[in-house]
Amino acid sequence: MIDFTQIIYLIASYLIGAIPFGLFLTKIFAKKDIRQHGSKNIGATNVARVAGKKLGLATLILDGGKGAIMIIMARFLFQNFPNINLFTILVATSAILGHIFPVYLKFKGGKGVATTLATLLALNLTLGFLVCCVWVTIFLVFRISSLSSLSAIFSSIVISYFLQLSSAQIIFCIALFVIILYRHKENISRLLSGKETKI
Repeated sequence: MIDFTQIIYLIASYLIGAIPFGLFLTKIFAKKDIRQHGSKNIGATNVARVAGKKLGLATLILDGGKGAIMIIMARFLFQNFPNINLFTILVATSAILGHIFPVYLKFKGGKGVATTLATLLALNLTLGFLVCCVWVTIFLVFRISSLSSLSAIFSSIVISYFLQLSSAQIIFCIALFVIILYRHKENISRLLSGKETKI
């Protein structure tokens, strides 16, 4: 069972995950509303295209960090709880859903890739590292962020299985892939038509 303090922590994870760092950074440093430029997405890839690679990298780190830090803190704060492994997966889910469906932006957020990759690293270092390696490899070959992201998140399911991780972890990765696949539906259309933008 999850107690009251854990429920509050899950809500906090969602609210922190919902912080739109890409929007803030581009408004402060580039004097632009990222939602009105490029793909209109608040994530790191669009920020890099619209406002430069430095702001894109900063967005990537902050979007990833907000999920990872909540998992790390949860392990410290709730280390004596018997359901800590399941709880950290729920924390990761809350942070990712916060990024994709942020209450601050009328539930219109990013695609969740940076937050997902960082939470996978925080949940299981080996899994996260291997998934990031898949992302980097696909990106170096094709230079297409969306293809790299979809390939990496799908690989998390396969890698989780071969690492013999818990059923909860595998289900978590499957759910993530379904959500991120949906969020990339426009990218998939462009990929199939050969019109997806390279970086």
